[in-house]
Amino acid sequence: MSIPANALSDEECLHYAALEPSAAAELTRRLTAQSIDPGAESEELREDIRRLESQAEDDSEELDKLRDGAGEACELIKRAMNHDEDEELSVSVLLQKALDCLE
Repeated sequence: MSIPANALSDEECLHYAALEPSAAAELTRRLTAQSIDPGAESEELREDIRRLESQAEDDSEELDKLRDGAGEACELIKRAMNHDEDEELSVSVLLQKALDCLE
């Protein structure tokens, strides 16, 4: 595999350096020429980590909401399936409420 190392972006160069000697040589050249700022790369990675952690937290909250809605829908469906005279809501109302929870 021959990669035109001088055509690689800084990020690609960092990635391929462990895999391709020409990429490692190009990375070394860029570091010694100070065209790559390791501090800036580190800060970019920290920003990516913060963004990913925030997204993971948002996704977790959304998942919790979906679970709650699904749980409520299950309870409403169970009430509809075991419908008796004491139930204050009709089967169709219970099923509509369950559907609303899932939407």
